[in-house]
Amino acid sequence: MLNRKEQAEAIAEALGTSFIHDKFGHDLFIGGQIEHILAERAIIIYQYVEDEKFYGVAVTHENGEQFIALNTYHPLRTRYFTASHELWHLTNFVDLDNEFFDHERAADRFAAAIMLPKTLIKDLWNKFIAMYDVESSIIHLSDFAQVPYLAMVRRVKELGFKIPSLLVNRTEHEWKDRRIELGFPYSYLDEPMNETRFKAYEDVVKQNVEHIGLDTLIAANKLVKFAPKQAKQYQKMLYTGVNDEET
Repeated sequence: MLNRKEQAEAIAEALGTSFIHDKFGHDLFIGGQIEHILAERAIIIYQYVEDEKFYGVAVTHENGEQFIALNTYHPLRTRYFTASHELWHLTNFVDLDNEFFDHERAADRFAAAIMLPKTLIKDLWNKFIAMYDVESSIIHLSDFAQVPYLAMVRRVKELGFKIPSLLVNRTEHEWKDRRIELGFPYSYLDEPMNETRFKAYEDVVKQNVEHIGLDTLIAANKLVKFAPKQAKQYQKMLYTGVNDEET
């Protein structure tokens, strides 16, 4: 009989495999496309919060509207994996709700199943390991899939391949340093894209300025955090009386 963790992983693996197969098939990596998939189901809020333990959160408003906050403090590859984790919380799969079901472990396994399709990883791992050592294979595949090195290590291990314990226990920062030592080129995926953006909120404020006559100073103050460029445009209008979009 499966324990709580094993049950969550088995269900999430099956549901994740079905989800990605129905969406795109199982022979490609979706990478950063995950944020577009997420945006089809929820309003995304990009926040820069200097907290290593805060990755993201899913929130459902009382009116049923769904929001996902992603912390842009983390490297881009981590942000993408967080987005795939949060997608679990927006699916009908959360109806598998009882006090014994481990939703957080299920969300991680679901993320692995859609970002790192089982069939594709098995096929590529056998090819890469024939050309490179284990470390280099992990780094290459992590770059292809645009996922954290730790997520790739865990995925390869859970699919039945042997990974040295030294590599399993390595931190994400250590993997980043190791890729440089091995001569791999710099990857933009290892760096955060520090931004704060809430497009849906920006659109509402702009509509209020254009159609209801919201004061541009008030609008600028509302947008200074989530849409600084638009806020500066409204501030400029106060002094010039001209909207850049009209010139």
